[in-house]
Formats: sequence, structure tokens, C-alpha cells
Amino acid sequence: MNIRFLGTSFGAPAVVRHQQSILLETDCGDAYLIDAGAPVLDILVNDRYDLTKIKAIFITHLHGDHMNGLMDILNLSGYFGIRCDVYLSEQRGIDAFSAFLEMMTGTAAVPNIHFRLIREGGFYDDGNLQVTGVATDHMEKPSYGFLLSADGSRVYITGDLHPSLRDFPAFLSAEDVDMIVAECAHFSPEELYAKIRNCRAKQAAVIHVMPEGKYAALRKCALDMPIPVLFPQDGDTYSIG
Repeated sequence: MNIRFLGTSFGAPAVVRHQQSILLETDCGDAYLIDAGAPVLDILVNDRYDLTKIKAIFITHLHGDHMNGLMDILNLSGYFGIRCDVYLSEQRGIDAFSAFLEMMTGTAAVPNIHFRLIREGGFYDDGNLQVTGVATDHMEKPSYGFLLSADGSRVYITGDLHPSLRDFPAFLSAEDVDMIVAECAHFSPEELYAKIRNCRAKQAAVIHVMPEGKYAALRKCALDMPIPVLFPQDGDTYSIG
């Protein structure tokens, strides 16, 4: 599988970083979005990306920086030939997007888009990609991290976590993953690396860093890590497995 970081910023866009969005492509050519921060559609269109390849969109939680670009995708899905499932973390999010679509288009149901509810455990399997939801304590309403398995490789994307890191998943210390994609906006580099150090991961990628100056400490501390630590910029692509 390939992972391309479309947006790597924290809660607000930065000068050289867009809001969070990650594109995953499997070897068969299917594509998936994990989070849809703005301006994800513009990025893909500017790159002349084949939007018909997108099979599903998974939103970790309903904070704007993770879903601000979703309405553009929904509103223009017919124009760009996008046919996909959209997975949201709670029913009221599905209801809200449906109501907004009805206001804009006159109908709450877009024939080529289907809203689905994320649940803890395995909730998606199309034969190419399997996705497991892992509940987090980022906020008082439902939020998730995702374990994504495809092409014999496994990637865990943390989503946003609790400042105490009490929701950093314990299974990562017992199960192999090819990459951990972790945020670092709500805790220190030392606290994050202490968790990653105990994981059975081949490499880690750190995004969603706040404040921007924290990158210096992250890079310095990474020199003592037992695995490579990457710091993706917008547009960076990595081959996994």
C-alpha cells in the first residue's frame, strides 16, 4: 500500500500545511481517505487525481480540521464521479451532513454516497482493505483511531488522543504494524515517544504537531528512538510493506 499525506497541520491550516487528510492506495488501485480536512478536494483536483478511485472515506472524529473538506466532496461527488461510503463517528454527524445536503441540493440522499456509522472493532472489509476502529478519549463524543490492513501490511493511525495518552492502544505493544501515524498536538514529544518505544512498529510518522516549534524537539528526541521516525510534509508519499 501507499500512504500520501495530503494535509499534515494541526487544528488550523499553516503556511505550508493543510488540515489533516491522508490518502491510502492499495496495490489494486483502490483509494481511501482517512480524514478530510480542507481543502482536500482542491488538492486532489490540482494534482489531476482520479477521484473515481476513492471507495471510502473514514473520519476519525467530528472536529472541523478533520472534516471541513468533506462537504465539498459530497456536494461535487456527482460532478467528479465519486461513488463511496462515508464513515462518521456518530449518528448526529450523519444527520447533520444529510440536512446540509438537503439544504444545498434539495435532497438529503445523494445516490452515489452512502453514510455509515463507525463502530469499535472491525467495521469495514471490501476484500482489499480491512479497517478496525479503536475508540479514543479525545473528546466527550465518539472518536477513533484506525488500524488499516491491506496488501499484507498494517498501518495504525491514532487520530487525536487524550492529553494523558491514556487511550494510546495497548495492542500495539503485542502486535506488529508497519507504521504508526501519530499526532503530537496534545502532549510532549517525550510522552509520545515513550508510548511508541513500547510498540512493535517498523517506523512511525508524526503529524498534527502543535505548536510548529515542537518539531525541533521531536526531531532531536527521535535520534534516540529504536525505529525510524518520519515527519511528513504535505504531499509526501510512503510505500508501506
